[in-house]
Amino acid sequence: MRSRPTTRSRRSYTAPTRATSATPWSPAAGSRRTANRCWTSEPSSSGPPGAPPGYCEKGKERPTLNSNDSKITITVVGSLNYDLVCVLDRLPALGETLTARSHVAAFGGKGANQAVAAARLGAEVRMIGAVGSDPTGQAMRRNLEENGVDATGLLVAADPSGTAMINIDANGDNTIIVYPGANAALTPDWVAANGDAIRSSSCLMLQLETPLDSVLAAARIARGAGVPVLLNPAPARPLPDELFRLCDVVTPNETELRLLSGVEGVEEGARILLGKGVGAVVVTLGGKGSLCMDERGSFAVPSYEVRAMDATAAGDSFNGALATRLSDADGAHRSRISADDLAFCNAAGALAATRLGAQPSIPTLAEVNDFIARRTA
Repeated sequence: MRSRPTTRSRRSYTAPTRATSATPWSPAAGSRRTANRCWTSEPSSSGPPGAPPGYCEKGKERPTLNSNDSKITITVVGSLNYDLVCVLDRLPALGETLTARSHVAAFGGKGANQAVAAARLGAEVRMIGAVGSDPTGQAMRRNLEENGVDATGLLVAADPSGTAMINIDANGDNTIIVYPGANAALTPDWVAANGDAIRSSSCLMLQLETPLDSVLAAARIARGAGVPVLLNPAPARPLPDELFRLCDVVTPNETELRLLSGVEGVEEGARILLGKGVGAVVVTLGGKGSLCMDERGSFAVPSYEVRAMDATAAGDSFNGALATRLSDADGAHRSRISADDLAFCNAAGALAATRLGAQPSIPTLAEVNDFIARRTA
């Protein structure tokens, strides 16, 4: 077992031999979040100019901050985007023009999605990222704050805010094109300037929609402070071995795992990542569920069967749930990933896939627990 250069040691992630059923779960006592606002179908003040009604779902709780201190603190270093979503019967072929059945504009970006996911599940969350000085960037900041996320770590850049164009077919499958915009302005210096937020966290969450040198800078800070690192390697790209060595958990999907490992098989690919120094590999398998592997073994947990509408934030909901589940009430990180953890994360991802839009689809803790209770009754 490797040790960090602090009093905290690197934790091993022990895999149970078989899956168990998910049970309703609540976050640590003392959370600084309350739900006292309701999402409506009317345009919100946080919406960018021209945002249509409906990007907020009626009945969804919008958490806000109060004066209590949370026991679970997650810092997210990542991207923020404004998503333009078109729903079609099928995805267009090369050179083909199709008419969309509907259109939705919503807040997104893997970093922001995962921050909102963890916040809606009861964690105290801090976001480090970059937005433009445009009205969209201002709206992104307000949206995070309205979801209970600390947005003081946002850099205001000269570039326009990030944008994503998403096409979704009748099966819920999608294609996504991302314009990074201000996300590309997130520098290692800005990450370092917010290093105290990382050092005081229960967990650091990372993705790959921001510059790789900034991702590495955040991971190095976390390692130096003994803070566990969860990396969602999306969008997939070749990564330096150093980054794998800095990560406690890596959460690729099957496509990302193939690119990172160079092999087709899920278990073989996970073993290759373990060989690069990762503490545990959790592979999301879409409708097939998820698989966890560490140096002691592996186990898989099936997904919940749902009628998928939009899987854009399903993986982000899964990752936010995993980070929250692994962060204990004392601010530490639990030493193992359980089958019950993956079942809970599978439920969060499956529920998100039944709704349209990135952040509008992300479920609350009450919704996930209710979903599990109904499916296991």
